[in-house]
Amino acid sequence: MLIPPSTTVAISRMTAFDGYGDPVDINSDPIAVGVPAAIASTVVTSQNDASGTPRQITTLTAVVPRGTDVQQDDRLTDQNTGAIYNVDKVNPGTSYGFVADIVLTLSVVGG
Repeated sequence: MLIPPSTTVAISRMTAFDGYGDPVDINSDPIAVGVPAAIASTVVTSQNDASGTPRQITTLTAVVPRGTDVQQDDRLTDQNTGAIYNVDKVNPGTSYGFVADIVLTLSVVGG
């Protein structure tokens, strides 16, 4: 990884939804554990022009090594903090002569 990892994650693949429409892991065993990852949170503040009300938009991003078996709607569990994230988007990074990492867009589960 070109970006230094800040944690390790476990990846769970989910294939079912509970009564509230939230995804749940059918198999309690993760498909991968100890995957190095860099997780970052970016906050952007904007203002509604009509009302003047400030809004904060938080974006969560993770970077994992190329070749990691991760798909949209998988779950990442931060093994240091216990936080659980849903993978909303998988973007294989652009390679400029080196092996590019995989960039994930995340959302917090249960938060």
